Amino acid sequence: MIKLMIFDHDMTIVDSSHALMEGFNLMADAVGLPRTTHERVMACIALPLPQFCEGLFGRYQPSWGPLFQEKAALREHELIHPFHDTIPTIKRLHEMGIICAVASNREDPRPVMERSGLAPYFDVMIGAEGLDGGPRLRYKPAPDMLNVLLEHFCLPAEQAVYVGDADSDIETARAAGMRGIGITRGNFTARQFLDMGAWRAIEALSELPGIAEADERQSPSFGGTDAATLPRRVSKAVWPASERFPEPSSDIADPPDAATLPRRVSKAVWP
Repeated sequence: MIKLMIFDHDMTIVDSSHALMEGFNLMADAVGLPRTTHERVMACIALPLPQFCEGLFGRYQPSWGPLFQEKAALREHELIHPFHDTIPTIKRLHEMGIICAVASNREDPRPVMERSGLAPYFDVMIGAEGLDGGPRLRYKPAPDMLNVLLEHFCLPAEQAVYVGDADSDIETARAAGMRGIGITRGNFTARQFLDMGAWRAIEALSELPGIAEADERQSPSFGGTDAATLPRRVSKAVWPASERFPEPSSDIADPPDAATLPRRVSKAVWP
């Protein structure tokens, strides 16, 4: 039985791609870089901010983080919109008694969720800054955020699922010992999600209440796509406490072609 449903933020419950493009272009204008395109933003959508900048502009400077935060915040309210089925789905899940939370690689997703009007619909929102003054957490695909939410709600991993649009979201769920659900709004198909070990793959959030009802009846064939008979090629991630992400380089001269950009790693680290 599913008692806790945790959601990624960007491109899972909101379309943030145009807001990100505008924020990066305002930052680029301020530092004299060439503007980017929506296609390139989508190619980098699952990367942390330093690698995101490297993918768009060929390099990253630490001073760009605060600058992006300043520029992007100007347009987030206008350009970030919940998907049409986000609020109805969350309302229905609450009616079913399911707790709904958000785990995002943003430092703190609450401010942008308050601007988009989504904050009141979620019980808890957590980012890399941690929860309620707790310790800072590692970015996904490390399972820290999901583990904190399980502890916060006193639930075992078997009673929770994590929904996201990237392969790193499925890795995060598997690392936390919970089931992952991939939504095909980003760079991955349903088959790709299932092959990487997702429990289900969906096209819309509106499928989730049916999946939860089916799980309660222990009917794995109801709602979404069943992964039980498909191969799993991604092993459960192991994240030692001493592990840290490498520092990005800052001396790459030319931006790479969008077709060659990586489409994995953790969700972009946003303010």
